[in-house]
Amino acid sequence: MRPRPAVAVLAAGVAASMALGEFIPFLTVVGEEFALSLTTAGWLSSLITLVAGLACLPLGIWVDRRRLRGLFVAALVALGAAGVGAAFLGSTEMLFAVRVIQAAGYALVVIIGPSLLVRLLEGRARQTALALWGLCIPAGLALANAAGSLAGAAGWRAQVAGVGLLTLGVAVLAGTLPPDSRPSRVEDHDRLGEPGAGWAVAALAAGFAMIALVGVSVVTVLPTYLMGEMRLTGSQASLLAGLVPAASMLGSLAASAALRAGARPGRLIAAALLMAPLSAGVFLAAPVAVVALCAAGVLALNGLAVSAVFAALPGVASGRVAWGVGAVTQLGSLGTLLGPPFYGWCVEMSGWSSAIAVTAAIAAGGVGFALAAVRRRLP
Repeated sequence: MRPRPAVAVLAAGVAASMALGEFIPFLTVVGEEFALSLTTAGWLSSLITLVAGLACLPLGIWVDRRRLRGLFVAALVALGAAGVGAAFLGSTEMLFAVRVIQAAGYALVVIIGPSLLVRLLEGRARQTALALWGLCIPAGLALANAAGSLAGAAGWRAQVAGVGLLTLGVAVLAGTLPPDSRPSRVEDHDRLGEPGAGWAVAALAAGFAMIALVGVSVVTVLPTYLMGEMRLTGSQASLLAGLVPAASMLGSLAASAALRAGARPGRLIAAALLMAPLSAGVFLAAPVAVVALCAAGVLALNGLAVSAVFAALPGVASGRVAWGVGAVTQLGSLGTLLGPPFYGWCVEMSGWSSAIAVTAAIAAGGVGFALAAVRRRLP
């Protein structure tokens, strides 16, 4: 295995995910500077997720038949240049316009990245790298939060400029990737004609969306639960809820190690069923330490299953990985957008114990869909 392709592609995924979360530490400040409501400032931050939720599948179909390295580098350049440019803007309209450019670059990076890993790597090295791809988003978000803390008084402009410059540096690294080959028309026709491929990709994408929905929703509602039920202060709840998502990175690393040792992706996906009993430890009366450990367990299993889904993609999508990644990313983005408000509605209607039943039902559905796809397509 040549280390450079995996390192360059994974670094690009982390840089793109930093752009995804670069405004989160500064939502209040940006809202005050541009006279935005908190809701509008929130849309500025989540605009990338919204675009990914709408455009990733058609983009995946479009890029699947093309050479990828040039598009990958161009997407990173657009993402980085837009971030640097955002630091010098003074109008709300221009800020949103630049964010749309970043969203397009992000969508291309997260679709093309796994596809490049498939084209440039082989065997277990490919599967391990795909599993590590699931680490990119949580690692990028964590780094964006850490960078926001370091930026401090320098403010959001220093944050977005720094992330933009880092992304441009990663684009230079990505330019050193070996050229990839475009699938031939015969191969493309064969893949399109394989029976069940479209159904399998749809099932895997639905499973991924439901599994990702649980992880994001638990993290989102956790501060409210800690303040309302556990009587923690706002700063204590925010600190604890900010540390919990790091467990998803441990899950991704565990998935990579297990796959390298020969574990099948389906077995790792099935482990996500344990999110249901762990959620009982989160949302039932328990000491704060138990709540934190159980929440971290939910996120670790979430990261494990998400990484296993990416590792399973080449077999499920019959080699059309960009198409598969587009479907998985689009449904996953929609799930993460809709999940937190759905959990909040359930809690308002039936109390915190309903979050346990919701977690159990969604996790079971997600694992069921994903396993049906993996067992249908993988040898």
